[in-house]
Amino acid sequence: MQAHISFRRATAICVAVVGLGMGSSAFAAVIYNSIPAPLPGNVPSLGYQATQTAEFGDLISFAAGPRSLTQVTVTMSDWALESTYQSVGTSAGFNVPLTLSLYSVGGGNSVGSVIASRSINSLIPWRPEADPTCPGGTAWRDGGGTCFNGLAFNVLFDFSGVVAPNSLIYGLAFNTQTWGYNPTGASGPYNSLNFGLSTTGPSVGSNPLPDTAYWNTSTAGNYSDGGAAGVGIFRQDTDWSPYSGAIRFEAVDVPEPASFALVGLGLAALGFSRRRKFSLCKS
Repeated sequence: MQAHISFRRATAICVAVVGLGMGSSAFAAVIYNSIPAPLPGNVPSLGYQATQTAEFGDLISFAAGPRSLTQVTVTMSDWALESTYQSVGTSAGFNVPLTLSLYSVGGGNSVGSVIASRSINSLIPWRPEADPTCPGGTAWRDGGGTCFNGLAFNVLFDFSGVVAPNSLIYGLAFNTQTWGYNPTGASGPYNSLNFGLSTTGPSVGSNPLPDTAYWNTSTAGNYSDGGAAGVGIFRQDTDWSPYSGAIRFEAVDVPEPASFALVGLGLAALGFSRRRKFSLCKS
């Protein structure tokens, strides 16, 4: 009879521990998303070389949910043709170092301190070659028959373990021939690489300042204030409606320390029972 009771107790403990383990597993969620779905052949975009840009981004607020980031997806637009740069890259594309930085929101919605920054050497796919049947004969045509001048694609940044505040400012930086934080000094397909823009509000999360963007451009006239607040610095700019960066943030809910403690207690109890009936938790 005692053996039967031990079996029941041990089995109950096994179930409880499994349940605790399942209950404490991370829950993934999208907490901000302004990327159109499905992604079209191309999207409006900001050209870094064309606008003398070093960094571009926005101030965003996340939806309710987890704050431990996993990955950030940025939509970009490439206008470079493989036929123009035959000695660069491969048939799959060319590589460009990209840096995505997350900043705290300072006083007056200024750019605060760096929360986290990630740099990747991203493979940029070539834009398809021109279809002569498209207007002007310079655009490419997708499978649905629509002609585009650039190619939209997504780039992933791993921000695993970074805990985000409810609001932040992000900025994407990369170098072109004559612009960026460290210009290359040489012509290349990166001169035709752009940051993709959305023309509608985010489907998840919000833009607290929908008419603004954050921009580092070296040309005073590019800023809405004519450069009065500074040139060549990453700062707030206005008159951007309806455009904002096309970007998606994903996060997981990290279990509370108390949950881990409960699992530990359950495992300890299981260990005691296994000394009496060690083969009860095989499944």
